[in-house]
Amino acid sequence: MSSRRAPTPATTGGVPPSALRPPRPRGSDVFIRLVCAENLMPELATIRALLPRYPYVTVYAEHAAGGGDYADADGRVALPPGVRVEGLPAAARYALAKIDVDAFPLLRLGITLCDAHGRLPSLRAVPWAAAAAASVWQVGLLPGRGSSSSGGGAATLRALAYALRATGVVSPETWGNVTWVAHGGLYHLGFLLKALTGGAPLPDTSGEFLAALRGYLGGRVFDVRYVAARVPRGVTLKGPLAYLAALLGAPAAAARGPWQAGEKSLAACQVFMRIKGLYFAWDGIDMHAGCIDGLHAPPPWS
Repeated sequence: MSSRRAPTPATTGGVPPSALRPPRPRGSDVFIRLVCAENLMPELATIRALLPRYPYVTVYAEHAAGGGDYADADGRVALPPGVRVEGLPAAARYALAKIDVDAFPLLRLGITLCDAHGRLPSLRAVPWAAAAAASVWQVGLLPGRGSSSSGGGAATLRALAYALRATGVVSPETWGNVTWVAHGGLYHLGFLLKALTGGAPLPDTSGEFLAALRGYLGGRVFDVRYVAARVPRGVTLKGPLAYLAALLGAPAAAARGPWQAGEKSLAACQVFMRIKGLYFAWDGIDMHAGCIDGLHAPPPWS
């Protein structure tokens, strides 16, 4: 599936060019709605209004050191030679993720909504557009937590935290009624929690981290990487997000790189929905809610 992005605001508010680089046309299948300080509140209000019909929310966080997906070795703390993160105990893996999430600024947050069948919401790309297009969102963020002097530049973490609550995207009304999804949830959900707290450090322990996620998002939180490792014996779904998207025939895999957070959240959404439909249509996927890869033990056959 190809994608196209909304025009980037002319003023970047001091953001590095890579954080809000001009879009490149990629077809007309999916429209990437670029969100900045100027349109943050109305775009999040739109998301909130869509949640009853599109209650699956997939997020993908891009930070200053890379994509934050540790299977791709993007932004991880360097390990001693011969040490693999997969072989570390849960406490050590969480400690490494906390170092990364606390240290690196969040630059972009991709958000994809879909319904139980994987359908995206269709919105007009611009107010004067004649036709609607399937849409996902990409929030551009300033590297720091301070205030932006420009209304047309990137948003701050504090502004995003306020908007998520003020619009009701994260609220008692959506708690438990919205399904949150991320690929490599230890990082991407970690950065989402950092955004929800306005840039505060992650909790000290993995137990406190999981409790904080439940407190903000409810019990319906899924890690695509964790779920992918729990498909039936003999099926192998391991690898980077782009590989899984191509392997499972996700339409987003057809878009040419480099992907940004909006496209990646779309790919993660499609991968999750395909895994859910192919391997959990009968037994259900709810047994894996709240489980994060690296923090919860794998099954005996993985």
